[in-house]
Amino acid sequence: MKKIRSNSISSTAAQQRRASVLDSGRKGCDPDLIPHRGSISGTLITLLPPDKDQDLALSRLLSDSETMKYLTFMTRPSGFTKRDAADRRMARDQRQQQQKELVNYTIAIKRSKVPRKLLHSIGDDEYLAAHKVPVDAGEVDMDEPYVVVGCCGLNNIDLGNRCAEAGIILDARFWRSGVSTEALYLTLKFGFETLCLHRIGLQTTEENIGMRGWMERVVGVPVECVRKEVLYLGNDSYRDSWDYAVFDHQWYLSVEKSLRARVAPTA
Repeated sequence: MKKIRSNSISSTAAQQRRASVLDSGRKGCDPDLIPHRGSISGTLITLLPPDKDQDLALSRLLSDSETMKYLTFMTRPSGFTKRDAADRRMARDQRQQQQKELVNYTIAIKRSKVPRKLLHSIGDDEYLAAHKVPVDAGEVDMDEPYVVVGCCGLNNIDLGNRCAEAGIILDARFWRSGVSTEALYLTLKFGFETLCLHRIGLQTTEENIGMRGWMERVVGVPVECVRKEVLYLGNDSYRDSWDYAVFDHQWYLSVEKSLRARVAPTA
């Protein structure tokens, strides 16, 4: 009960911030709210700022055919090297810190929180050593070895029109483990309750039945539109984009509560 009451207070405060933005006559929100190095601690996961010690793990994920099978428009024929991952990280850092166009997180799970059924699939060399991660508000104490299982965040942020797009890339071994739900819950919560966004879109493909089902049955929103042949796969081949959107009134009315109830317990 205490946790629910605390979340209720937080949600009320967030709605008051949103009302303050609207009442002030401001069209958008303060770009200073976009962090340089942000972090969010969840029940199962910790969202960390991207760092160079994560580059090898991200290169493996971006090169994994199962992880990327619904994101082939983002892949490279020869995969991603560690250098490629580093270049990607630095380019995205610039867009976040200078252009204020995105908020990028690495999804990390401490060893003690890795679901027991998945422990055997994680090699010892995949864990990063315990250390303190510098963030805008001080530091995050990753006090035990942890594994990088993906990345998520907001992209194409338009604070003037209070819109953005959310996205996630998750290690296929962690599909259906509760990680994606918590990662997207924390991402949407930041977008609506901190940035005071009005609309957050999510893009997937027809083949990604899992994501489409999550949006339609769990989040409770229908497909907004299907954009024909907008995702280029190479070799003169294209894929359709299935676009969804969550609006702030939906978030406060039902979506936040629904997703919070599904966040995986610590066990």
